[in-house]
Amino acid sequence: MESSRTKLLAYQALAVLALLVLWWVSTRLGLIDTAILPPVEQVATQIVLVLERPEFYSAIGSTVFDAVRGLLIAAFLAIPLGILVGMFPSVDKATRMIIDFGRSFPVIALLPILVLLLGATALMKVVAIAIACFFPILIQTIYGARRLEPTIVDTIRSYRIPAHLRFFKVLLPAAGPYIATGLRIATTISILVAVGVEIVSVTPGMGREIALSRSYNETGTTFAYIFYAGFLGVVLTFLWDQLEAHLLGWHHRSSAE
Repeated sequence: MESSRTKLLAYQALAVLALLVLWWVSTRLGLIDTAILPPVEQVATQIVLVLERPEFYSAIGSTVFDAVRGLLIAAFLAIPLGILVGMFPSVDKATRMIIDFGRSFPVIALLPILVLLLGATALMKVVAIAIACFFPILIQTIYGARRLEPTIVDTIRSYRIPAHLRFFKVLLPAAGPYIATGLRIATTISILVAVGVEIVSVTPGMGREIALSRSYNETGTTFAYIFYAGFLGVVLTFLWDQLEAHLLGWHHRSSAE
C-alpha cells in the first residue's frame, strides 16, 4: 500500500516537472509571448514575493470565508430537499426537469441580476456561490436517498418508524456517502465561483487581486495569485477528504472489505 502511494506521488511529481520544463522551453524559444505567459522563473519569484504583501492574506481570507459561507448555505438547503425528493418517486419525476435546468444553467449569467439586486458586495458573492454549490449537493443527495435497500424500506414500514427517526437514523446515514461526494464537488466549485465572481465584480478576494495585477500589467503576479487560488482549492479538498474519512470511516471500511 505504501509503495503504491509512493509510486503515485512520484508519477504526479514527474507530471508537474514535465509541465514546468515544457513551459520553460516554450518561453525560452519564443514559442509563447511572455506578455501572455511569463517565464516560469519570474512566476516562481512572484509566488514568493506576494507572501510579503499584506493584501495577499486578506484576499485569501475573503475568498475562503465567502466560499465556506456559500457552501454551508447550499448544504443546509440542498440536503433536506434532496432527501425529500429522493424519498418520493412522484416528487422526483415532477422536479426532474427543473433540477436538470438548474444544474445546467451557468451561474455567471446571473451576475448582472445579482449585482443589480445586491450590488457588488460580499453578500452577492455568497449568493452566487450558494446557487452554484446547491445543485451538485442536491443531485448527490437525491441519488443517495433513492438507493435505500428494499429490506430497509420494508423494515421502516413494518415497524412504523416515526418520520423524524426515519430521517436522522435511516435516510441521512444511508445517503451519507453520496452527500459527502456532493460536498466534495461543491467545495471545489465554491472556490472556482468565488474567484470568478471576484474577477468579474472586483469584490475583495483572490480574484480581485488577479484582476488588478493584470490591469497593472503585472503578469507574473497574476500567475502567482492564480497558483495560490488553485492551491487553495487543493488544500480545502484535502481537508474535506480527511473529515470525510473521519465521519464516514464505517463506509470506507465496508467498501474495502
